[in-house]
Amino acid sequence: METERRIRPELEGIRTIAALLVAIYHIWFNRVSGGVDVFFVVSGFLITTSLLSMYRKNGRILYFSYIVKLLKRLLPTAWLIGITVLIASLYILPPFTKQQNINEFLASVSYFQNWRLAMDSVDYLAQNNSASPFQHFWALSIQFQFYLVWLVVFFVAISVLKLISGNNMKRMLTVLIAVLALASFSYSVYLTAANQPVAYYHTFTRVWEFGIGGLVALTIHKLVVSSRVAWLFGWMGLIGLISCGIILQVSELFPGYAALWPVLSAVLIIIAGNNSTNYSAFQLLSWKPLVKFGSISYAFYLWHWPLLIFYYALFDVESVSLQGGLAIIAVATIFAYFTIYGFELPIRKIQFPVWKTASIIAVFSAAIWVSTIAYQETYLAGPPVSSELLSESFETHPGAVTYLEDGRLTPPAEFEESFLPSLDFVKQDRSEIYEDGCLSGKGTTEAEPCEYGALTDYSHTIALVGGSHAAHWQPMLAELADAHDLKIVTYLKGNCRFTEESRKGFEECDVWFQNVKEALINEKPDLIFTVGNVGSSKEDFDEVSDGFVEAWKFFEQHEVPLFLVRDTPWYDQNVLTCLSENPDNPENCKSDREDVIRDPSPLEEVDYMPETTNTIDLTDYFCDQESCYYVVGNVVTHFDSNHLTATFSRTFAPVFEKPLLEALEAQEK
Repeated sequence: METERRIRPELEGIRTIAALLVAIYHIWFNRVSGGVDVFFVVSGFLITTSLLSMYRKNGRILYFSYIVKLLKRLLPTAWLIGITVLIASLYILPPFTKQQNINEFLASVSYFQNWRLAMDSVDYLAQNNSASPFQHFWALSIQFQFYLVWLVVFFVAISVLKLISGNNMKRMLTVLIAVLALASFSYSVYLTAANQPVAYYHTFTRVWEFGIGGLVALTIHKLVVSSRVAWLFGWMGLIGLISCGIILQVSELFPGYAALWPVLSAVLIIIAGNNSTNYSAFQLLSWKPLVKFGSISYAFYLWHWPLLIFYYALFDVESVSLQGGLAIIAVATIFAYFTIYGFELPIRKIQFPVWKTASIIAVFSAAIWVSTIAYQETYLAGPPVSSELLSESFETHPGAVTYLEDGRLTPPAEFEESFLPSLDFVKQDRSEIYEDGCLSGKGTTEAEPCEYGALTDYSHTIALVGGSHAAHWQPMLAELADAHDLKIVTYLKGNCRFTEESRKGFEECDVWFQNVKEALINEKPDLIFTVGNVGSSKEDFDEVSDGFVEAWKFFEQHEVPLFLVRDTPWYDQNVLTCLSENPDNPENCKSDREDVIRDPSPLEEVDYMPETTNTIDLTDYFCDQESCYYVVGNVVTHFDSNHLTATFSRTFAPVFEKPLLEALEAQEK
């Protein structure tokens, strides 16, 4: 994806086709094309050729110099586009995305965006993040990390040759790269099957794609084919490249076996070279307009995605028209041209000693980090609303206790103050269990407890158990724990529920819940607090499944009482999106009650409810008879479509205080 010294014209043509495919599939089909994998193969081919040439010329690799020159070539364009996009995002995108965009900007310009996205893919809540204008930087991050890996490969090859007094650098590199590529491919196949979202962004699952390009570079002199075979290879490769995204659902299958399709397509084109006859793929790929576009493909790739994200936001649409998509491609091309020829190339022509160049890069990197973090601290700081602040503003921001005896909610418009938390950081207003790492992610089945509240001299122990919909009650329980010397022990895992029911795709939850049951029986808490049903209208909305009841019976048999809360409303849109569009009229943000609430409560209609089980239905704290509101008592209820803000959770402490204490006291009798 970066601009390289041209070695063969068809390689620029391949980059052009790959870049356009990436853009076309993103813009109109909302799919991944496989074009990025082609970039990786070409990059592996070129850097292997470049480093081998340096070794032959100098008898060594100038590692520091090579990295500095690499950064000098890559960073100006990445920084210019990154900073421009960040500034634009602050004005164009919803305010609740600011923190996410800033964090991804820093990850992108520092070349670890792929790892940030990989971590987000196992963070249950981060999976619901809006697509950021920096998401596409993941590929550049992997590419730069690969360059570092390749320098290590060359270092090992040179060291081994010296050790054995050998002189066949090509053979040594071929062996090392083949072993590394095989290991990477094997791991890619394994991790894609085990955890595809992480595999997609993982550096080592992609190394084999670069490695294939490197192996072709090392053996290209032996891969001579006839003109007819070259003609066939060229067209097979080009057709394979174009058709990959049409036939395969790349975003769900890659980068395991399926990635062989675009990788081998690129290999066929490279092997074919210019050996074929007339009407060949080479003639098309070496066509001057395609070659010229290839020189700006790096910047085009970087520009097209944020322009697409901004298009969605500015025109408030979920799809792109033909004219709109062509406009995005045209603007991205113009921006890319001026970025490369008006900015990057002039900077490249400036000649400084290597150490001075490195110093300038270090200074600019530090300036970007310091200024960005300073902006965060100055304008976006302010922690999620604390208990103290909430108590001070109780009259204007009562939250859940706005609920009145006549069954009506006080409309948000009746409060003069603006709602809390503010849209700038409401996305971060969630239970501390996330920051503490107390919501287990994918790959974990052990019962891993965390403790809150009174850890010594406590009066009772409450176990908070379940998934994220149990987790969002931790702030409320923490309020009561401080007031009544309660110990709160959490057993939480994303996407898992307090049920014996197995769900396809969530088999880990079955093992996890069995381990949690064993831990709870051994510890015997005074009360288990959990969610008693599923509130999503897309699932078992109408009734409590048998798996929940079986779990209740199990704990009844072991004399551990339960406190079941009815699941809170799941909305069909992100609450924050609506509030961003109606910051001065939050009363416009609501859903019809009949669309999100099943009446009567499914918990009231179960065939069996253990005698030692308490239940509570909080629906009327969110909804009146007609609507369910996104702002209640001047407090934002959700930070997405179905998870409560920590602030709103805290305001439920007075609501839960009496029934929870009565449930605990009942166990003492």
